[in-house]
Amino acid sequence: MRTRLIQLFAMMAVCALPACQPASSAGTTGSPADEQAIRDITNKYAAAFGQRDTTAMGALVSDDYEDVDPTGMHTKGKAGFQAALAKEFAMMPAGASMSMTATTDYVRWIDANHAAVGGTWQTSPAMPGMPSKGSFMAVVEKKDNSWKMTSALGAADVSAMMTMPDTTKKPTKKP
Repeated sequence: MRTRLIQLFAMMAVCALPACQPASSAGTTGSPADEQAIRDITNKYAAAFGQRDTTAMGALVSDDYEDVDPTGMHTKGKAGFQAALAKEFAMMPAGASMSMTATTDYVRWIDANHAAVGGTWQTSPAMPGMPSKGSFMAVVEKKDNSWKMTSALGAADVSAMMTMPDTTKKPTKKP
């Protein structure tokens, strides 16, 4: 009986040993080709923005895309995403030419089929009353061997509003 208990504990210990090992990183990141495909989404988005091409921009998002923009507007689905873009483009001056440059600064892998992505964007020329640069963060997912945004948030650069006046300078007296 004692021998059987020892054997049972020994077998349990052998079965439990893998749980004591550090987690394997195999399969937790995508390939270099996956990372390039993710970075290409940013470039394709910027090019489509410059053309005001909501169809091309919609091709970059998943059918179940969802976001909440800085104004609190909740967008659901690819069609909702495209409708929100069409509304934004309709507010721009007719015939105005605008280009966008964007850079993916990081790809942080969640697992081999999901990543968080962040970077910066800039539009030119600046439209009156509109932000001309900012940052973005997106979640991307690989489905059917294709990378798509499932959610994203773009934020305008508000650093000009955050600049504090220099209180160390003494006011100059006017003569």
